[in-house]
Amino acid sequence: MQTFKTILSFYKYNLLSAMEYRVSFMVLVLFMVLNDSFFLAIWYFLFQKFPIIRGVNFEQFISLLSVFVLIFAIMHIFFRGCHFISRMISDGQLDNHLLLPGNLLLRILASSLDTSAIGDLVYALLLLFLIPNVTVLFIMKLVLLSFIGAITFVGFMTMIHSLSFYLGNIGEFARTAFEGVLGPSHYPPSIFEWSFLKIVFMTILPVYFVGYLPYELLLNFSWTGFLVLIIASIGFFSLGAFTFYHGLRRYESGNMMGVNG
Repeated sequence: MQTFKTILSFYKYNLLSAMEYRVSFMVLVLFMVLNDSFFLAIWYFLFQKFPIIRGVNFEQFISLLSVFVLIFAIMHIFFRGCHFISRMISDGQLDNHLLLPGNLLLRILASSLDTSAIGDLVYALLLLFLIPNVTVLFIMKLVLLSFIGAITFVGFMTMIHSLSFYLGNIGEFARTAFEGVLGPSHYPPSIFEWSFLKIVFMTILPVYFVGYLPYELLLNFSWTGFLVLIIASIGFFSLGAFTFYHGLRRYESGNMMGVNG
C-alpha cells in the first residue's frame, strides 16, 4: 500500500509539474498531435493510390497505428523512468530511491513523465474517429491490450538498461534496442512473412508481443492469443525485474563514489 501511495504521488507531482505552464503544455500537446498527423497523412495518400498494401487496408493500418501509439503513450506517461535506469546506475544516482520505502523498481519506473506523450495519447484517441463502426468494446480492448503491450515493452527496456550493472553505461545500446522495437510499427504485419524477422521479433526484440499480437487480438480476439500475450508480458517484466535486482548487488552508491573521490 505504501508503494502504491508513493507511485501515485509521483504521478501527481509529474502531472502538476507538466501543467505548471498551461499554455506551454497545451502548445506542446497540440504540436505533438500535428507532428504525428503528418506521418499519418503520408500513409493516407499512399493508401489512396494503393487501397491494399501488403494485405492491409487503411482502416486496418489505423488500428495497428493506434495500438503502437497508445503503447508508446502509456509507457512514457506512466513508466518513462525505465529509460533512465542505465544512467542512474552508471552515475550512482539510485541513492535517493534507495532511501524511500516500498518497491524500488516501481518507484523508478514511475518517477518520470514525458509531457509530449500526452499528445500521443490524444492522437491515439483521435485515430479512433478514422475507424468505421468503433464500439465501446473495441475501445476497451484497445486500452487493455495496449496496456499489456506497454508492460512488455517496459520489462524489456528495464532488462536492457539493467545490464549497466555489469557493462557500465549502455545508454546508446539501450536507445538502439528501443528504436529496434518501435521502428517496425511503421510497417504492415506482413513483415512477419520473412522467417528471419519473425524469429528476431519474437525472441531478441519482442516486437510481436509488444505491438503486433495486441493488434491481431484487437481485430480477431482469441483467448489462446490473449493467454500468450499475458504470459509474454509477465515473462519480460519478470526478466527485467530479475536483471535489475540481481545487478543491484553490484551497485556502488554515488555518496561512496564522492567520498572515494
